[in-house]
Amino acid sequence: MGNAIMRVWGFAGIALVAPLMAATSAGATVLVPVDLGTLAREARAIVRGRVVAVTPRPTEDRRGIETLVTVEVEASLKGALGQTVTFHVPGGRLGRYRSLVIGAPEFSPDEQVVVFLGYQGPSLPHVLGLSQGVYRVALAGGQWVVTPPAIVDAGQPQRLVRGDPGRRPWTLGVFEREVRALVDGSR
Repeated sequence: MGNAIMRVWGFAGIALVAPLMAATSAGATVLVPVDLGTLAREARAIVRGRVVAVTPRPTEDRRGIETLVTVEVEASLKGALGQTVTFHVPGGRLGRYRSLVIGAPEFSPDEQVVVFLGYQGPSLPHVLGLSQGVYRVALAGGQWVVTPPAIVDAGQPQRLVRGDPGRRPWTLGVFEREVRALVDGSR
């Protein structure tokens, strides 16, 4: 009879503990839309440059993957972190394993970017607002243009509209002047 009671309690214990374990291990990404002014004010550093290295690695707790991105700095719009800046983004591919974090930016070597970085203490910087803190720079029609990231409010259905004025590229010079004005507080 003692074994029967232990079996019943064993099953009951598993039935009670399993949902609690599942609830604590489940995670979610909540992405709050951020405008350029907020990014400029909250960033500790804003740099424009060329991605020179993308290196995935295990996280400190070895339970996930993060990617280290190194950018060769061409211009510092706020803060001074040196000629090269290395920052981390969540997720990445390491061997046969891939960690996908919704909203996290992905980078490729030789791509031109403007990144809005936050950091605290001796840790590596991180991109503010995940993908919202990365503006892509490309050559179009003989001039450098900056494309704002797509900001999607996951809580609301949205239509993608071709020619949306909020997604129009800016010339690089105009974009940098706007960011500097926002940083200085004159905007």
